[in-house]
Parts: sequence; structure tokens; C-alpha cells
Amino acid sequence: MNNLIYIFQLLGWVLLQGIILSNINLFGYVNPALYLLFFMTFPFFENKTPLLILAVLAGLIIDILSHTGGVYTCATLCVVFLRPILVRLFFGQTFDEQFINLRQVSLTLRILYIFSFVLIFHLIFSILETFQWQLWLFSLHKTLINVLFSGVVCLLVEQIIGNPKRKEESYR
Repeated sequence: MNNLIYIFQLLGWVLLQGIILSNINLFGYVNPALYLLFFMTFPFFENKTPLLILAVLAGLIIDILSHTGGVYTCATLCVVFLRPILVRLFFGQTFDEQFINLRQVSLTLRILYIFSFVLIFHLIFSILETFQWQLWLFSLHKTLINVLFSGVVCLLVEQIIGNPKRKEESYR
């Protein structure tokens, strides 16, 4: 039953991203990647295959809805693949089979983790989307603006609508 809840939660984030957030285009190219919050906080399991499959499916759905040709899929898969390194780096543990409660850690670690996650995603996304060496300055500018915007939005959303069930579990 818990797996079904995760799947519906991811589906909600993906549909929100693909239908609404990918079409915002603030200042012509800024799109918050809010669905990454799901992958930032998803529990670690011994078998990483289901999470990687969810990352591919989420990326494919967003690519189909956004007409981006696989860029979301590749960037999502790369950042999910690198996630254990980020968690170990910032938190020193793997959070085996439990959600990563970002409210449990200090604000500094929370900001560093979210912005690192978003930075890796947007670097890969921007490089794949632009894919021209002549546009590297534009790509870098776009990446930095998207990282700032996505990071702030992710921090705010996690603070506002963080899962109450996760809050209770973290204080036990």
C-alpha cells in the first residue's frame, strides 16, 4: 500500500511539472523543477532499480507533456543516480527505508542539499537542451537562474507543505 502512495504522489508531482510548471517560462526560460522534491526525499532501499525506473518514467512523462525530447528523462536519471553521493556528503548517512526529512537537518544543510541537487539537474538539463559550444555563456546563465529559482521554490514548498506524517516520524 505504501508503494502505491509513492506512485500516486510522484504522478501528482509529474503532472504538476509537465502541465503547469514546464510552461511557466518566467523571463522566457525559467522553469522551476519542483518534482525533484519527490526524488530528494524518497526513502533509500537496498534495490535502487525501482527508483531509477520511477525516474525514467517521470522524466518521460514530463518530456511528452513538455515536448523536450528526452532532456528531462536524462537529467532526472542522472541526478537520481548521483543522489546517494549527495545524501552521504551532506547528511553522513543513507536514511535506509525512511524518508529524508529535510526539516530534521539544519537550514544550512537543507539549502546546500537542495541547491546541489537542483544544480546537478539543471546543469545536465541545460547542456543537453542547448548542446552547442557557442552558447555556453547563455547555458551557464540559464542554469544559474533556474537553479536559484528552483531551489527557492523547492525550499518554500518543502517548508509549507512538508508531509505531516514525516514530521511526526522525525520527532519520535
